[in-house]
Amino acid sequence: MTARITLVVHQFLPRYFTGTEQYAYSVAKGMQKLGHDVSVISLEPNFAEREVLFEAWEEAVDDLPVWRLRFWHCLDRDFERMEVAHPYVAAQISKRLAETRPDLVHFFHLRYLGAELIAEARALAIPTVVHLMDFWYLCPAIVLRRPDGTLCEGPPQGGLGCIPCMRPDLEQKIQDRELEDALARIAPLVPSQQYVGRGPTGRAMTLGLRPRRLHDALLGADRVLAPSRFLRDMFVKNGYPSDRIDVLTYGVDTSRLAGAERAPRPDGAPLRLAFFGSIAEYKGTDVLVRAVLASRSDVTLSVHGRLTDFPDFAPKLAEEAASDPRVRFEGPFPRERLGSVLAGVDVLVAPSKWYENTPFVILEAYAAGVPVIASDLGGMSEIVADGVHGDLFPAGDETELRHRIDRLAAEPDRLTRYRTALPPVKTLQENVEEIAGIYRELGAPT
Repeated sequence: MTARITLVVHQFLPRYFTGTEQYAYSVAKGMQKLGHDVSVISLEPNFAEREVLFEAWEEAVDDLPVWRLRFWHCLDRDFERMEVAHPYVAAQISKRLAETRPDLVHFFHLRYLGAELIAEARALAIPTVVHLMDFWYLCPAIVLRRPDGTLCEGPPQGGLGCIPCMRPDLEQKIQDRELEDALARIAPLVPSQQYVGRGPTGRAMTLGLRPRRLHDALLGADRVLAPSRFLRDMFVKNGYPSDRIDVLTYGVDTSRLAGAERAPRPDGAPLRLAFFGSIAEYKGTDVLVRAVLASRSDVTLSVHGRLTDFPDFAPKLAEEAASDPRVRFEGPFPRERLGSVLAGVDVLVAPSKWYENTPFVILEAYAAGVPVIASDLGGMSEIVADGVHGDLFPAGDETELRHRIDRLAAEPDRLTRYRTALPPVKTLQENVEEIAGIYRELGAPT
């Protein structure tokens, strides 16, 4: 039977194409192949002031119907509240769901759309699935990482501890008015959904209420899926019932790996390293580039990503490496070229400094026969077996990363052993069928 499935995501292809967007797209297309009627609701995150305060329109992405909406961010001065709850946007999307009446709504990301959409769907008697793509429900910075680079285990002081991290200006005003103790006493007593005002104290309280608000919203979903044990365990550590979050690992779209047939690396040829993704400090691109610059081994590094996304970081890093011909910033590539690009890579490096969930690029590298060097953090250490089919190194440690690179360059047999031991990777089709089974359990006619 044909089911009507609506996917909701905070941004979408073709203008936004990081892992979350690409996975939502892959699941949507996979469901279409199973014969289901699939549509997408997505924010177009352009918050500039405009005459039309709110607008929505329909378009298609590869025959996939997409209903996009855009609004002026300054409709309300309480920016912290709008990041997790926007009543007008919720009302518009609820109206859309009431008109289209899907059999199920699958939420992939709700930043700036609002977590109350889960309750809006439930009020319409529509089953809901939530995919935890990152730490947004725990962390307003999403990455559980403080401005000084130290890692965070979850919202401190029930959320009030997020204020110095996210809004140091508000923290200063609170200190100037000696309100820290009062906020700590009052915050646990305020209902999580309470609107607490637009002033500095109210906005600080909004951050303090954020964890409870999102905790309550997430518990309203019929099913919650985590792609890794690490992600599930981090949520459990922060108060989510372990029996309410199921681990469902990602699948890889093997059709994207066309052209990934590998030729043996010639004797004496340099070890070819690659980085795919955002050229950003939290992604550790600088750690990798500097490790290669310090290496005296015969290696090359291809960096694939846009220099424009983080203009205060990426261009400077490219300039730093410009004098070494072994390091090339080659820009992004179309999705259909993934296989052919991986065919020219000996080792993929994922040097992130934050708790990555399960980087798709690692799974895609495995499916293409490419071993991985990764930071020993989060979901990466869950899928990279150190010394078995890849290497792990302490996050942020350029020297240790260089040692791993030099060792692989000097020991070609080790690289061959890693490649032979690569684990099997679940296919996207298998993953989609698992998700369809969950839809079926919730009553969708799949």
